[in-house]
Amino acid sequence: MKTFLKISCLLLMFLYSNAQSISFNEKEWNSTIIGISVRDISNNKIIFEKNSHLQLCPASTFKLLTTSAALEKLGANYQFKTEFYYVGELKNRVLSGNLIIKTYGDPTIESRFFKNNTLNAIVLQLKQKLDKITGKIIIDNSFIQSDIHDNWIWEDINNYYAAIPYSTNIYDNEFHIYLQSQQINTPVKVLSIQPQYHSYPKIEISENSLTAQQGGDNAYIYGDPLAYTKRLKGSIPPFQKEYSIEGVLPDPPRMFAQEFIKELNHQKIILKDTVPLIVNKDSIPYTTAQLLYTQYSPPLSEIVRLTNLHSINLFAESIVYALGNGNYDKGKKEIIQFLKQQNINTDEVNIDDGCGLSRLDGVSADALTQLLSKVYQKSYFTTFWNSLPVAGESGTMKSFATTPPLANNLRCKTGYVQRVRTYAGYLKTKSGKTLAVAVMFNNFNVSIDKIKQSTKAFFEMMYND
Repeated sequence: MKTFLKISCLLLMFLYSNAQSISFNEKEWNSTIIGISVRDISNNKIIFEKNSHLQLCPASTFKLLTTSAALEKLGANYQFKTEFYYVGELKNRVLSGNLIIKTYGDPTIESRFFKNNTLNAIVLQLKQKLDKITGKIIIDNSFIQSDIHDNWIWEDINNYYAAIPYSTNIYDNEFHIYLQSQQINTPVKVLSIQPQYHSYPKIEISENSLTAQQGGDNAYIYGDPLAYTKRLKGSIPPFQKEYSIEGVLPDPPRMFAQEFIKELNHQKIILKDTVPLIVNKDSIPYTTAQLLYTQYSPPLSEIVRLTNLHSINLFAESIVYALGNGNYDKGKKEIIQFLKQQNINTDEVNIDDGCGLSRLDGVSADALTQLLSKVYQKSYFTTFWNSLPVAGESGTMKSFATTPPLANNLRCKTGYVQRVRTYAGYLKTKSGKTLAVAVMFNNFNVSIDKIKQSTKAFFEMMYND
């Protein structure tokens, strides 16, 4: 009873007292739904909870469910693959026939997060086996049937963080628009678009209403994400010589084909037909095909680390497809099954996507700390632990708390969409305990800085308890 009263007092301080010279009053928090769960890992006992069974929007903390399910079901050593087949005769390093590239949703090819999984490395492997291809380059893009997520908002779906997985991916499925700005309130100039398609259709800017304004990157790209024509709205900072914003590639398989042929030419592999064929249906017979080479992605352990550390939606969504063996809905069911196997109440979970970008995703603070407590006992825990941003050190927690007691003692996945801010992870306390913590804010009207400072104050109190 004494502990409960003490924690209750801490919660009141968390919500309504001064925290680092910032005042919080009851009126400011009237619209906010706050879910909190704090659990002692050593005995799985709840230390404190507040609205802990409410299903709230988790934003990117939802990635904890996706990545832990993948480590459990696929294994930390799982790798995406890309297979290269040929049909015809390969003799004296001349392929008299077609080269078929069978893709399986690897999101890491030419990714800015990985330096070794490149087209150059792939083509150098092929160069060891052939010098000339007399037939076609065929890309079998049928493993994943990609589509824009129905419940992602219009403001998001053209911007890089909403890139969707395809069977064939490249460059994180994004492109860069390079901009130049002058003084405040003046128009922003478009300098270039990279990567760009070599032939039409190309990515084009039909409308540019960007202006130079103080306040950071507030630029947005609008349009059909599957189309090539884009509109720019918002603002970027003034006096930028080459400022970059990122959008979603309208056709990653086409870009892959273009860049692959470019690399073949660079390595002097002679092609008779340089117009690739992209096949989106499962219609290629492989009965007479011969496997020439298989390219593997980095292991899932490394993909999970980057997914949680940098909150990469594309990687999380790709993991869902991997869980479902190419089927997105089946992948989501695999996550639910994993949670049930951990005896987590799935009535408190709703899966609309695997990355947390959808406002229809739901999870309770209690379900999050239950998951964190269960994963703590798993053989892959070290991989999971290393994927979480560390306060004052890495990822989205780098600037959260740069000094003791939280620096290096708090590891949390963060989540943020409009009017949603969430934290879930592990806190090592002064007394040596490890706590699973989840703090979730939905529908708040206060500033992000106030959310951050109040959460920080609460974690400090829990550290000293």
